Amino acid sequence: MSDQESAAWQARCEAWYRYLEGVMRAVEDGRRLPLGPSPTPLNAPPVARQGSELCVAFCAPHPDDESLSGALALRLRLEQRARAVNIAITLGSDPARKVPRLRELESACRVLGFELVVPLDPKTGTAGQPMGLDAISPEARRSDSETWRARVDTLSKTFDRLHPDVVFAPHADDFNTTHIGVHFLVVEALAEHLKRNGLAQAVVPLVETEFWHPMAGPNLMVGVPPGTVAIQLMAAAEHGGEMTRNPYHLRHACRLMDNVRRGSEVVGGQGAAAQNFDFAELHRVAFVTVSGLLDPRPGGRFVGPTEPIDFKSIARAFLPEGYSL
Repeated sequence: MSDQESAAWQARCEAWYRYLEGVMRAVEDGRRLPLGPSPTPLNAPPVARQGSELCVAFCAPHPDDESLSGALALRLRLEQRARAVNIAITLGSDPARKVPRLRELESACRVLGFELVVPLDPKTGTAGQPMGLDAISPEARRSDSETWRARVDTLSKTFDRLHPDVVFAPHADDFNTTHIGVHFLVVEALAEHLKRNGLAQAVVPLVETEFWHPMAGPNLMVGVPPGTVAIQLMAAAEHGGEMTRNPYHLRHACRLMDNVRRGSEVVGGQGAAAQNFDFAELHRVAFVTVSGLLDPRPGGRFVGPTEPIDFKSIARAFLPEGYSL
């Protein structure tokens, strides 16, 4: 290799190293931003409601999932003026951390403009002090069917009060046992809600989320505007205890960027052109009936970060023939 070739190689490598330094510097800048819960409430600006209000229920396995996986729910609140309700299925497994995590969660929901519902566990809860459900996992579902049914009933009654138009929950292979447990809990509770309310012909859209493990067959890629990502980061930072333990918030933007790389082809088909935006979440839109989970119509769809968002039109694109919303 000639000196000229060696110098060219070195100069190009240094240019890319400077790029990488910029990425790392941005992460370090994030470390200097304060963690919550903030002493002064950070209340999201109100959004004027429309006449026909969409009710969005985000079923969060743990406090912070509503911030880190709730981009579409947040877009629906901001852009479609939906009522967004975070159902905190659990407050984590550490009893000593439940009250601090609840305080962090309340602060994060204020940032997002989400209402907060914390179920009272029928077996371990204390009246007047809801602390979320316990033992939500596939093993608990198998080994203690009586307690599991009681927790399904508790969540279904929450759905009775809300009558959600769309429900968010993790997909069935999201690695973390609580995330997987919440998937089955939500499907069963929604089916019970429909049955109890005499809605035998109804379907409820279920938007499956991913965090710990990529889902096998996402059918929807939703672009996330930078301003919306900033709100997510602000909300996630309110979970100070969790972000100190593992700084999910500092790598959140990188995860959303990688979703664009992956989702462009996983949703659009192998070899499809890359979508021309920076941040995205991947979802699987399915449906729940009184009989349980209903698979969607095949196909994939993209919604760009500046594209007007209308959830009912998204849901209809995946609704199997013979059903209506």
